[in-house]
Amino acid sequence: MNKVAVARYSEVADRKPAHALIANVDLVIVRFDDSVSVLYGRCAHRDALMSDGVVSGENLLCGVHYWDYRYDTRVSEYNNSESLYKFQSWIENDEILVDEDEIKEWTKANPQPFNREEYLGQYADTHPVAEEDKVGEIQHLAKFGLTKWGHHGNSAAMGVPRTEHPRWDDIQILTGQLHKLPLFDDAEVATELVIGPNTKKPLHLKIPLFVSDMSFGALSEEAKISLAQGAERAGTGIYLFR
Repeated sequence: MNKVAVARYSEVADRKPAHALIANVDLVIVRFDDSVSVLYGRCAHRDALMSDGVVSGENLLCGVHYWDYRYDTRVSEYNNSESLYKFQSWIENDEILVDEDEIKEWTKANPQPFNREEYLGQYADTHPVAEEDKVGEIQHLAKFGLTKWGHHGNSAAMGVPRTEHPRWDDIQILTGQLHKLPLFDDAEVATELVIGPNTKKPLHLKIPLFVSDMSFGALSEEAKISLAQGAERAGTGIYLFR
């Protein structure tokens, strides 16, 4: 056992969370009446610092999303399966002490992901969620600028995600209509499509297929030219985005 001081008891306000750092582990200290709790200082939800939270009744509330933990038992009243680890603590000669060896042993199964010397440091987002899919990109830009992407920045395809596009298996092509006899195999079938027939300059396509928009940022100049030439030979068009 190696007892180390994390705060002075007289300087910790009653029921006001205080922060401490031991062995690169964030701790939250809560003094209540004549007792003290020293808990793991990160919320189980998004790893926010619990020392930035508030005490309401007998609960320590995270300041970001208000997840609750009893400051005496460490267990959430809202969801008993959620809790913070509670470390041993003592009050001696006006000092609040913890066992540094216990904390170091705890980190073997719970390594801390925070590099406090880097950008964001102890405020790094270690629990990214799908609903905030752009946060990582924003933080990457804030940390590295364009050094990882080149002076043009990031390039990506635009439009609807591929998984939301209809697939060929979803398209049913009817080769014959039931209300009239189908044509013979050698009969000519018109495939022309007119877009905007009532405009001054309707767009006439030989086939009812159109090449969708793909920006120069997503495709190279050579790829765009190849697609345009292929569309022209097929008798259709390509949407130009710039």
